[in-house]
Amino acid sequence: MTRHIIVGSTGDIGSAIHAGLRDAAEIWSFSRSRTPDHDGIHHFLDLSQPLDAVAVENIFKGIDHADSLIWCPGETLFCMLQDTPLEKVDAQYNISIRSLITFINVLLPKLKKSGCGRIIIITSIWGRHGASYESVYAAMKGAQETLIKSLAKELADTGITVNGVAPGVVHGKMTSELSQADQAFLLQELPQSRFVAQEEVVHAVKYLLAPEAQSVTGEILNINGGWYT
Repeated sequence: MTRHIIVGSTGDIGSAIHAGLRDAAEIWSFSRSRTPDHDGIHHFLDLSQPLDAVAVENIFKGIDHADSLIWCPGETLFCMLQDTPLEKVDAQYNISIRSLITFINVLLPKLKKSGCGRIIIITSIWGRHGASYESVYAAMKGAQETLIKSLAKELADTGITVNGVAPGVVHGKMTSELSQADQAFLLQELPQSRFVAQEEVVHAVKYLLAPEAQSVTGEILNINGGWYT
């Protein structure tokens, strides 16, 4: 049975990925507090705090293999750097890097048993190009990209591929909460004059999961409609 591990499964993108994969696989999902919209084996974890690796190992001790780790969690932090409390910097680091590395280390033996294991990290356009007032968030997403490129080389001979997906402005709860005027202003900045559909991100993930993408590793797929290239 195909088995996908989706971390951050209750946000817009994570939930869409869960929905897109659930019919053809067993899904193990993780969130901080929200219950997922879709069926599967679910656990609650606060990724903003340092994880106990043994506790994470115990969650997966009953399975022999995993076919993918799909990492979706993110927490926006809109603040000037000099006004950012170090506690929030630590939380961003834990969500984007430390917890991710903990999961990778725990799941690596199980991904190797898959024969075509996948690690897919949902990063951000700001990890590629930087963002004022979001320096910490962008820095952590940039660190994810460096991890992707490095780990892809490290794991190349195992059959495990490591890739990222960097969406632009995705239509969802956050864009829906904007006023009509703010949405119109933002759309003027986008070359295609449209937000990225969640399904487009799901399609990219499905491509990276496919056997036909076995030679694709260490890459970041940009999905932003030409906003940044």
